[in-house]
Amino acid sequence: MKYSSTQTDNGFHSKNVALLQSLLSIGTTTACYFIALYLGHVKLWPPPMISDCGVHPPEKFLFSIGLVCAAFLMFLFIWIVESAGKIYSSRKTAWLLGVPSSIGLMVLAVCNCEDYSVIHDIGTAIYFVCFALWCLAGSFKELNLTREKTTKWVRIRQVLCIVNVIFGLLMGFFLLKGYDSTTWQVATCEWIAVFAVEFYLATFYWDLGDEYIVKQVKEY
Repeated sequence: MKYSSTQTDNGFHSKNVALLQSLLSIGTTTACYFIALYLGHVKLWPPPMISDCGVHPPEKFLFSIGLVCAAFLMFLFIWIVESAGKIYSSRKTAWLLGVPSSIGLMVLAVCNCEDYSVIHDIGTAIYFVCFALWCLAGSFKELNLTREKTTKWVRIRQVLCIVNVIFGLLMGFFLLKGYDSTTWQVATCEWIAVFAVEFYLATFYWDLGDEYIVKQVKEY
């Protein structure tokens, strides 16, 4: 909901959810990569798939916990931006595409790619496809804004959305052409697509500003 910037009693700034979700996802995947690299669980080159950084202990525990929390924040974030009107897609689009993407992220975090490969792949596909479509729906709606309402964050999101879609499609193309997931082409596309998504979410930290507050319930 929208409030004045000084009205923060029993609530918190909505923008913090966007930033926290982005930092948690990026921080978790990056930390797991360096832990796995240090312990010899992955190689420096070719770069590993993100999921390969969450297979072995101890990094797999951080991978699951961090991304499950990130998935919950993504779910909360989708509700926030819909209620704030800061992404120009219908509520039906948010619930049909945005919410499944957060569920897909949770599934791929809990079911690692070696022990539960089929379930993990299903979760990954849902996360990538649904979130890319959700971003596209919002970005194309934003293209119809008047010049007065088109901010720099709208433009930045459009660029990040295009980057995500391009590298997501490239990853799918390489896989369909028979490239193994251990090849640098597939892994590089995945890392770029995921980071584009997270930076896309992070833009709402500045776009929402201080005027949007999530109110908490207070009993008297």
